[in-house]
Amino acid sequence: MAFPEPLERLIRALERFPGVGARSAERMALHVLRSSREEVADLAMALRDARIETQRCETCGNITLRSPCAICSDEGRDPSVVCVVEGPREVEKLESAGVHEGLYHVLLEGFAPREGAEPDANALNALRRRVEQEGVTEVVLATAPDREGEGAALSVMEVLSDTKANITRLARGLPAGARLEYLHGEILADAYRGRRPLDD
Repeated sequence: MAFPEPLERLIRALERFPGVGARSAERMALHVLRSSREEVADLAMALRDARIETQRCETCGNITLRSPCAICSDEGRDPSVVCVVEGPREVEKLESAGVHEGLYHVLLEGFAPREGAEPDANALNALRRRVEQEGVTEVVLATAPDREGEGAALSVMEVLSDTKANITRLARGLPAGARLEYLHGEILADAYRGRRPLDD
């Protein structure tokens, strides 16, 4: 027996979220029905506000309330070093670690072959303009060590190939406590290529 049409419509809407299949969408929709009217109103308002009140920073492409974002507006940051990441989560992670004192360039997951997308030409072209016009001397590639991340890194290297910027990438190695048998092949290959003498 089919669900009532409004519930079916909600399930179909939830299925459009990445990584959400039919069963997960159905569970979420049924959870909404069990929630109070206040909770549902809060959820609807949060969805609306997130969509309407946030925007991409005109400089780096990160998600922000105002453009340029707080990081791009911070005069204490080093504008000559730009760290390229795939999405806003990576910016948050690097900021939490407190290791990057330069600026960012967010591709916003514009490169995701598993979802049928191609490299985001606008984000790549914007990065090239920044390098050419803003005195960027180093571009740090901080993309994931998987197929999508490597594809994004290659696209960045290609679009910057004839610029004067020095392109570097984050060092990669073995996670502490990891067993070789469980590691992804690309992570193991990066660790092997980056081996160094024991007296370092």
